[in-house]
Amino acid sequence: MIDLIWTVLDQAGEHAALLLVCVFLFAVIDAALGVGAVLPGETGIVFAAIALADSPAHLALAVVAAATGAFLGDHIGFAVGRKLGPRLGETKLIKRLGQDRWMTARDFVARRFWVVIVARLMPGIRTLVAAAAGASTIRYRRFAAICAVAAAIWATLWVIGGATIGPVLLEIIDKYTIPSLLVAGAAIVTAVVVQRRRVRTRS
Repeated sequence: MIDLIWTVLDQAGEHAALLLVCVFLFAVIDAALGVGAVLPGETGIVFAAIALADSPAHLALAVVAAATGAFLGDHIGFAVGRKLGPRLGETKLIKRLGQDRWMTARDFVARRFWVVIVARLMPGIRTLVAAAAGASTIRYRRFAAICAVAAAIWATLWVIGGATIGPVLLEIIDKYTIPSLLVAGAAIVTAVVVQRRRVRTRS
């Protein structure tokens, strides 16, 4: 399985321009209102980064593409939040994604500049931060500055981190997947047997 993944990544690396477009789209989709909570774009970005790892120039362009995409996606969320205002928290989408996440995002937006940047990097609520900012009274200039800094940090972490650590993780998965599955299977069987014995003992 891992060999197949490496083959696909090697072939994909020969189409750098297409990969950069994909990185941009992954980032936009991930940052757009709530989408990242359901379909994280980091996975695609990491695989693209691994495929482009042999070219520092392409990695730099991937960081730019990811940051630009995240910046644009955040603006989509901000625009939706500004148009709907506080009513956004009562929509079916927010209820489906989680009211607790929405309230946490709103709380972060009401705090200091660096806190909002950190919130934009946190899994689970980051994709709602832009919409929460739009629904709040935050000024656009402040939001744009926060968005630009956070997008640059996020893109750098996932692209450079993916290119650096991604190959190592794939090797670990390739080496330990089967043993891990066997251990997990044995643990499940043991748990089921113990549970049945307890039920029989009680009855």
